[in-house]
Amino acid sequence: MKTEKVEAPKEAKVPQKKVKAPPKPPGKAGENAVLIGRKPVMNYVVACLTFFNTGANEICIKARGRSISRAVDTVELLRRAFLKGLGLKQIKIGTEEITQEEGRKSNVSTIEITVAKTESKCNLFGNF
Repeated sequence: MKTEKVEAPKEAKVPQKKVKAPPKPPGKAGENAVLIGRKPVMNYVVACLTFFNTGANEICIKARGRSISRAVDTVELLRRAFLKGLGLKQIKIGTEEITQEEGRKSNVSTIEITVAKTESKCNLFGNF
């Protein structure tokens, strides 16, 4: 009994176009953003420390809903335990309207905390 090799027909390859992503504006906090989710707080602290160790002077920590308290914990751990010269640059709070699968709309709170390395011991809010 002989076995024959049967080759599949070769399909013509269509050349792919490379699509470039739109350029990000320089110096925006979106490049150095840490999105807070359900992981333990120390995972986000390590992510922030990694950004600072790679040369970033400021990072933005973003969270929604129940993760807001975890974002605040992350910033406080950074400021009090790991980076003594870290200051709060900006805090933005807001609300996003989300449409669920059933068609219902619900509001979700959001927070963006921007922290930056400071030269002096005093941050923008006057804390030492």
